[in-house]
Amino acid sequence: MDEVKSTKPIVLNANDIIGTASERFSDTNTGGDVSWRTLISTPKTPTNTFTVGIATCAPGVSAGCQGYLKPHRHKQAEIYHFTLGKGLVTIDGEEYEVGKGSVVWIPGDAEHGVRNSGEEDLVWLYAFATDGFEDVVYRFDDPERGQGKRAGNTRAKL
Repeated sequence: MDEVKSTKPIVLNANDIIGTASERFSDTNTGGDVSWRTLISTPKTPTNTFTVGIATCAPGVSAGCQGYLKPHRHKQAEIYHFTLGKGLVTIDGEEYEVGKGSVVWIPGDAEHGVRNSGEEDLVWLYAFATDGFEDVVYRFDDPERGQGKRAGNTRAKL
């Protein structure tokens, strides 16, 4: 029998968001130098529609490198809304400049990645139309859809 989900609203304030554990890939060579906080996702929240969070790529000014999310694919379409910084989003080999206020829709199974090109954090809200983040399986180095490394959603908390 399917679990019945709550239809009550979910309201997170700034303290709730700040208090959410930040996560990252356990190996930057696999997924990139990016951190995220998943805010709405089963089983953490009673939702049956969306998975939503906030991702951050540091500028890397002092380290001489830029924060990035390596090109990858997953079956779910995704939306990004950039709230701070500037960067580049690559979708199926085409680069797009983005910055505060930019919105990007990424089709399911499209290869995409993000790179911070500015001098401050690049921050974006991400959303998937799926119950939980665990449903989203990241596929890196996937030149022929489905071939390559599967990172799943194994993450290390900061």
